[in-house]
Amino acid sequence: MPVKESSLATAWQRNTDANLFLLDHLTEKSLEHRYSPRTRTVAAQLAHMHNVRLYHLQKRGPEYLGKLQTFERGAQPSRVQIIAALTGSAKMMGAFLEACERTNLVRGWKGPPATFLAYLVAHEAHHRALVVVSMRISGEPLPKEAVYNIWSWG
Repeated sequence: MPVKESSLATAWQRNTDANLFLLDHLTEKSLEHRYSPRTRTVAAQLAHMHNVRLYHLQKRGPEYLGKLQTFERGAQPSRVQIIAALTGSAKMMGAFLEACERTNLVRGWKGPPATFLAYLVAHEAHHRALVVVSMRISGEPLPKEAVYNIWSWG
């Protein structure tokens, strides 16, 4: 009998693809931008997304952490480091979501797995928006296709 594809993991992959699509339009210099002087840089926004994923895996499914590690507070990872971290944590979160879908339970979460996924995607969309705003304020706005086609390109 073929294994049923997880709808949660598929939706999560779409979110991951959106993150990578945005990263395709960022340079090393872009990672230094911020929307206000005392806020996170673009690099720190993306590192924070990775760290929040690991926080939730540690709290709910530590067996899915593998060798993943968080970025130190205030870290300014390179584009390559960010891509590697987000790709690795996305893979582990996808596996965790598949397990949640099988059991219809997210340990320590009130509500079905779909609401946990919705929280994760909303959190990351918020930080993608802060990246877009940071780029616009810096005077180096992203190309329109990077902003408007982030969900429709795939």
